[in-house]
Amino acid sequence: MIWPHDVLSWLTIGSMLLGGLWWVLKNTVVDSINGLRTDMAGLKDELKISNSITDNHEIRLTKLETWKHDKWED
Repeated sequence: MIWPHDVLSWLTIGSMLLGGLWWVLKNTVVDSINGLRTDMAGLKDELKISNSITDNHEIRLTKLETWKHDKWED
């Protein structure tokens, strides 16, 4: 037969273990995922900037090729 103090002891030990597990997971996995999210947001911003630079470069090359073609055709 289980006595009430035995149940209380197991509940106390279980809550301490779950609390410790939560703390470990929060400080390792959750913080790592949050760090990855911020890194990915920064990479998205850098990619947008690089993409706009590439688009501008492509427009400049098209204009130069058109100018060169028009120059030699006249």
